[in-house]
Amino acid sequence: MISRSMFFKNILIASLLGTASIAGAAADLQRSETLVLKNWGQSFEKALSGKDNTAALKLLDFKALEKASLPKCVDCSGKESMKKARLAFAKGQFDESLKLYNQIPKGSDYWFEAIEEKGWAYFRKNDSEKALAQTKTLISPQFGEVVNSEAYFLRSLTQLRICDYKGVFETHETFKERQKTRVLEVQKLAETGMNESFAKVLAKSVTFPLKASDVAESLLTLPVLYYKDLDLQKEMLRFKVSEKALEILKDLNTQPTLQSQVSKIQQESFAKLKNRMKQLAKSESEANFRIVQKLNLIEVEAIQRIHTDMKLAQELYSKGDFNKAGEDQLVFMDDGRPWIDELDKYDVAAKTCPQNIRRKM
Repeated sequence: MISRSMFFKNILIASLLGTASIAGAAADLQRSETLVLKNWGQSFEKALSGKDNTAALKLLDFKALEKASLPKCVDCSGKESMKKARLAFAKGQFDESLKLYNQIPKGSDYWFEAIEEKGWAYFRKNDSEKALAQTKTLISPQFGEVVNSEAYFLRSLTQLRICDYKGVFETHETFKERQKTRVLEVQKLAETGMNESFAKVLAKSVTFPLKASDVAESLLTLPVLYYKDLDLQKEMLRFKVSEKALEILKDLNTQPTLQSQVSKIQQESFAKLKNRMKQLAKSESEANFRIVQKLNLIEVEAIQRIHTDMKLAQELYSKGDFNKAGEDQLVFMDDGRPWIDELDKYDVAAKTCPQNIRRKM
């Protein structure tokens, strides 16, 4: 059972990532079911009425259906903008990369990635304030449980850079609160390939290719962007269509040999989709492990710096070496519950800290 607060979180995620309305989403699902499953089923039934099973077996090849249902990209313009932005980033052209990242709209499945990578571009430009502003969106209550764990690393590292040690510890605590459940679920999934959330997605999926708005609830316990993986979707489509074929064969109560063949196809596709999910979960678990290690290093460094500053403050700091900043401050004009139209529009003001006496990590 899903809680009331989680229900509204899922509605928010779905609406942000492209679902205009619940009614519109339901209509999309119905159209997809008619075009993909029902029409394929009618073709399969007609093929079964022939003299032999040649036509039916041809339909079970699924290649034409996959080509029609699983295009190489859904948001082609967004995908192209991300590709160009990453190329510019790799070349050190951070202003150009930011311009391209800003072309990704909130309705795009690439939006989370674009916001995070914008943060890294600002970080590389030594613009800590704007880097923090991006992470403020990413780890907000609306999205803190579903974003990539690297968003927390970016925030923590930026806070360390500006000597906001209190912020570092707060970010780490928030990471534990909002990501612990999901991190553990993904770890288990790397071993099993199936959990309750994925089983629900598989049972309900009638729209291909999958979109975030179709699987909003599952984003809390499955790998980030799993629904965009074409290999996984291909096996899910095969499973669903073979399931439809078995329903037809069962109703006709004929063709036991063909029924056995279709059952084998379904079992194979089920095993393959579980294996693909294991691979996705394993990859993310390994990434999460590296992030946790880096967060631990940042925490140790922050503690060390606090003690170093207290001990060496009077000894190493001389008048004129740096501008006296006093206590570091981050001022956010909100109460921790931002409106949806505030997201991705934060401004952060942060005072810098002395750099010359800092040890590099």
